[in-house]
Amino acid sequence: MKRAGQWVVLWLAMISTVILVTILSTLLTFPIYAHMDDLPQIAAMSLGRLYHNYLQLMAYLNFPWIGTLRMQDFPTSLHGAVHFADVRRLFIFDILVALVTLPFAIRWLHRLKITSKRYLLVRPFMIGAVVPIGLTALLAMNFDRFFIVFHEMLFRNQDWLFDPATDPIINVLPEGFFMLCFLLAFGLFEAVMIWGIWRGRQDARLGSKQ
Repeated sequence: MKRAGQWVVLWLAMISTVILVTILSTLLTFPIYAHMDDLPQIAAMSLGRLYHNYLQLMAYLNFPWIGTLRMQDFPTSLHGAVHFADVRRLFIFDILVALVTLPFAIRWLHRLKITSKRYLLVRPFMIGAVVPIGLTALLAMNFDRFFIVFHEMLFRNQDWLFDPATDPIINVLPEGFFMLCFLLAFGLFEAVMIWGIWRGRQDARLGSKQ
């Protein structure tokens, strides 16, 4: 029972941390993507001003003490505000899960390391490594459908369907940007799986020599 709990905590820690790192990474990737996709021209403002609005959005989504969404140059409709509030709850929940589970996961991984038992990670991580590959394949085949199903799974309403006339922020958050975020998350998760398999096999070889 204890081992099952440790596995649950480990998977929660890995998934929530990958999501958190992906979210934070957009602070770097958004201005790069915006420049490459000419988003400042679409928004009719400088890249710096567009990025300032993006930071205002991200601050609202990630900081519990910011209670109201205010973007300097982008008005938000009631439906848009409801959707961003839903996203905010998911983001903050993910942060809390990461903060709670990560210390315990690190502690267990350290225990496996000092006892040379990281070989226990190999099989579960090999199974886990298949998931991002499969999701990437689905994404590549039909990203529109992937994007729709993703939102239908996470949200109980249709407020995520933005109207550019009332929520112009959607014009500078195109599907290509979200695709980049998904690919980054899948890549990070795959890297964690590969790391676990590699370290596990190292411990397995060490054990066979003793």
